Amino acid sequence: MTRKTALIPISRIMMTTGLLLNWPAAAQTVNGVVQQPSAEKAKSFEQVVDRAVNNERMLIRRLRDKTPVIETYIQEIRTDPELGPVPRNDFYFLGQLNMQDGLMDLSYLPPRPKAKAVEHFLASLFTMQYNARGFADELYIDVADFDRAHYFFEYRRREFLGDVRCYRVDVEPRLERGKHKFKGTIWIEDQDYNIVRFKGQYQPSPEHEFVHFDCWRVNAGGMWIPAYIYAEEDAYRTSVVKTPAMRAQTRLWGYERANERSDEAFTNLTVDIPQGVKDESDAAADNSPLQSSRLWQEEAAQNVIDRLVRGGLISPPGEVDQALETVVNNLLVSANINLDFKVKARVLLTTPLESMSLNHTILLSRGLIDVLPDEASLAAVLAHELSHILLGHAMNTKFAFEDRLLFDDPSIAKHVQVGRDQKEEAAADAKAIELLKKSPYKDSLPKVGLFLRMLSERSDNVPHLIKPLLGNRMADTKKDLRLAGLMEQAPTLELRDKDQISALPLGSRIRVDPWSDRLHLIKVTSPDRFTAADKLPFQVTPFEIHLTREDKPEAAAAPAARMPQAETQAAAPVAH
Repeated sequence: MTRKTALIPISRIMMTTGLLLNWPAAAQTVNGVVQQPSAEKAKSFEQVVDRAVNNERMLIRRLRDKTPVIETYIQEIRTDPELGPVPRNDFYFLGQLNMQDGLMDLSYLPPRPKAKAVEHFLASLFTMQYNARGFADELYIDVADFDRAHYFFEYRRREFLGDVRCYRVDVEPRLERGKHKFKGTIWIEDQDYNIVRFKGQYQPSPEHEFVHFDCWRVNAGGMWIPAYIYAEEDAYRTSVVKTPAMRAQTRLWGYERANERSDEAFTNLTVDIPQGVKDESDAAADNSPLQSSRLWQEEAAQNVIDRLVRGGLISPPGEVDQALETVVNNLLVSANINLDFKVKARVLLTTPLESMSLNHTILLSRGLIDVLPDEASLAAVLAHELSHILLGHAMNTKFAFEDRLLFDDPSIAKHVQVGRDQKEEAAADAKAIELLKKSPYKDSLPKVGLFLRMLSERSDNVPHLIKPLLGNRMADTKKDLRLAGLMEQAPTLELRDKDQISALPLGSRIRVDPWSDRLHLIKVTSPDRFTAADKLPFQVTPFEIHLTREDKPEAAAAPAARMPQAETQAAAPVAH
């Protein structure tokens, strides 16, 4: 239920502040116990629908104690005759869902300054307004009345979504009155009769209050949990204003919180202590003041990383981290640099393009990795952060005191800011270019400059995509870009040349497991590009998920040692 409304009267404004969902009573119960669906196969279409309805109620009940992170990135678009849909403006929401009393979204983003908040309110009286809660409401079809008494169900056919065979069913509310009634199509998997996808719009939708959306679920944690939502609406004219077309991607992750994984690890931990072990050293290994200072810095960095992991903003270590560390090692070896510590790499799960270094650990956002066109561009970003480390740019050690990190998850962005000043950024740029000219990527630096040219070209149209959550911007304005010196080597940016790939669309590189937060590199073959409109740099695209069941190997989870060299073009996890 993505609300997208031209706000005029006060009553209209109040209506867009969020729909209070009436949660249904417990799914079908006997003596207070939820009844699980029968293992016996359904013998009629009515039985298929009844089991799907019952499973939907049980899913809502089982997810009530979950607090996943929800992120929505919206692009308003204009249509270019040759380039097709092109971003003209964007919006961003990041929050934590509280499902206990309804879908309450606790925002991670800092509040607007009061003066700007007033300006925003006045502007909203005559412009379109997006509601973060509206995107969260699209997790479920209808939490109150989804059953055969309130909806018509019409069987269409069987079809596969990835490895999962499904019944495709059209759904329509029986009565026109009332709000938040779904009209569209659902897919019911034919093994346990869970709804794995639904696509349509909430009805009725006066003044285009609700947009069309496509919600995908994945099999994890013993359930089919909401994971990806794509929303889209064409340009239209309301009674007062003309509104642009929009595209939006919503992602969810962190269903299993980091503290739950830690508790499980602690429970399974066993320690064997050999008998007769004693200290054989001649003297205690005390630390020098310099060593103590460095350990203090590392403790501060690790405290921040641990806090971001607990807050659902950093993924657990995995194959993507290994790929990043391989590139870092290439840079160090080619520059003949030997360090007495290991430079680690981790991934922020968020979309805005940003990178940062926390002592000896480099953080890159998922969105940044997604849009980089090749390994050389990735190396350039990593080289910049590696340069901060080599130049001794230390982070603020106040976080060595863990009490400074004792706050609620939604307050992370307010309390943890680790950006660098302009002097340090400029020094890191110069050092990074020096490293890159010695690296295996030196012959590909013009392609890196081409990516920066594209980022400069789009920066005014995607301000929220380039606005960092925790660190420094990749670009502030068209004249203030990171590693701008590499743009001098770049060829002319040819937006209308279908073969010149300067940046990829969002979702091109990484798939997130919404239950465990683990990341996997996407392995897809790039389709032929017929026109320049097929390039889609930095753009929001639909999701097409290759669904698998939990007990089967995942289609795109093959380990990878490095980022693909080819200029791969992909839109998100792609169905086969």
